[in-house]
Amino acid sequence: MSDMKDKLKALTEKLGLKTGAEVAQGKIAKPPVASGPVTDSREMLRDLTARLNLRTGSQWVAQHEEVQARREAGEFEVDKIIPGELLGGEECRFFLVRRDFPLEHRQGNLELGEALQASSKHVALSAADPDLLDFDPRTALFMDTETTGLAGGTGTVAFLVGVGYFAGDCFRLDQCFMRDYDDEGPMLAFLDERFRECGTVVGYNSKCFDLPLLRTRFIQNRLPFRLEARPHYDLVHAARRFWKRRLSDCSLGNIEREVLGIRRHGDVPGYLIPQLWLDYLNSRDARPLESVFYHHRMDILSLVALTAWLSQCLESTGSGFEHTEDQLSLVRVHFNQKNYVEVVRHARTYLESGSGGPLRRECLEMLGLAHKRLQEFPAMQETLELQVQEFPSDLSARLELAKLHEHRTRNLFEAERICAEAISQAGNTREANLLVEALHRRLERIQKKLRRAGTGECADD
Repeated sequence: MSDMKDKLKALTEKLGLKTGAEVAQGKIAKPPVASGPVTDSREMLRDLTARLNLRTGSQWVAQHEEVQARREAGEFEVDKIIPGELLGGEECRFFLVRRDFPLEHRQGNLELGEALQASSKHVALSAADPDLLDFDPRTALFMDTETTGLAGGTGTVAFLVGVGYFAGDCFRLDQCFMRDYDDEGPMLAFLDERFRECGTVVGYNSKCFDLPLLRTRFIQNRLPFRLEARPHYDLVHAARRFWKRRLSDCSLGNIEREVLGIRRHGDVPGYLIPQLWLDYLNSRDARPLESVFYHHRMDILSLVALTAWLSQCLESTGSGFEHTEDQLSLVRVHFNQKNYVEVVRHARTYLESGSGGPLRRECLEMLGLAHKRLQEFPAMQETLELQVQEFPSDLSARLELAKLHEHRTRNLFEAERICAEAISQAGNTREANLLVEALHRRLERIQKKLRRAGTGECADD
């Protein structure tokens, strides 16, 4: 038994253990100082923490308290973070950021000053709006808003409104920012003075969103909305007319990348912007808003570049549209506005490029109808025959060709042959069935004329 006690005592001393009696009497020695691998690990951890600039929990708490104190002291308010000025009365003021850009400032592939050469004829054509034939870029107001949401209505507020315009030898951009809801009155009063000098409003989806929203805010603040009677150039509709066929996404950001060659750096996604402003109302920390001002500024500068680019493409007889889809869109724009001479010119250029497929068929169809409207019937016949040759299953072209022979060339036998051949080759689709019915009616009419001609009766009816 004594051997067992001796072994236990030796083991206790070796491991530095204490008995219950020793603990009760307070005989507790200081823990041994770590040495060897433990000390090395601690030194490595301290070194790694310093090199990576890491913080301990207590350091994070201290930093948070410091930042909170600076926020409460107003060190991160918008006028301390972003260069600008406070405008308005003693009680209510808004924050204005004004920047002047030289005309040589490049926005993507273009200089801002190139917009001064934009033709009113091209603007009216791209907008399909004859009211824009008086467009003057020197009196145009390029406008965009950032709002608390997309729903519209009286609950939606435009907390950042930007207006850009040419002033002397520069392009001036005013960004009007609401630091809180009380800033709306003086901000709208400032904008009202700017709207007085506006000749044309230029925006992106502004007809459906920006202007209706601003109208509501002006009415609620009992101010006249002077943009109501101004001509409006909404570039989203122009962009869709020319690029929707090629680009399914015609948002301003995608048009910037695919058409204007613009790449943004330091931007923020648009859907995050409303929450960033609401966060600012609570935190009074404007540092995250720097990217919002950048996003907003780029939107307006891109409106200027896009206005210039569209006019340049149309000025060069349409050759500025390099892609076949865009070239056909140009033909369609002229066709929809009944510019049939231009349809013929641009359609022939497109066909000479050798493009095939459904786009070529659409071009031939518009060209044939343009010749018809211009009463150029020999050219119409040539176009329809080419369409039938290249697209034998095109029943609409055969029907138009049959009408042409019936009424213009007076070749009833050829018209009868075309109708009969088209009916025999028709497929079984809803569109084909409707065209077959029309062909049957046309064939009966032609055969009736032939019978009358055979009996000596008048064939015209």
